[in-house]
Amino acid sequence: MNKDPYESVREKVEALFTELAGDRARRLNAGTFPAGITSAISGALADPAATDEQILHADQIAFHLTDWSADAAFLVALHLFPERFTSEEIQAAVGMFLVHVPAHVLAAARLAGSSTEDIFRDSGAE
Repeated sequence: MNKDPYESVREKVEALFTELAGDRARRLNAGTFPAGITSAISGALADPAATDEQILHADQIAFHLTDWSADAAFLVALHLFPERFTSEEIQAAVGMFLVHVPAHVLAAARLAGSSTEDIFRDSGAE
């Protein structure tokens, strides 16, 4: 029996990154909160004299930028090794990406004060 494409694509991405990065690949696991990475982002975004509110704001941006690392890992793995994925796995992973990532990116952009305007709406790129 064939594996579920959602499960097999996750396993392939994990195996690829383990091959490339060893133990560091665990940082891309969707079930692991990347506390060190979120702290690094938050620390870089918050002024050294930041208030608690400003630190929380930076923490929220960091969360929204790191919660989808497994989805990002899939895209990188696909760019590097497209031949290792089936059409079914790509469909499954693209679906997971589109359900999970856009809301996080929009939230991070809004928190950072960046425009969230749909620049593609009138360009015919839809």
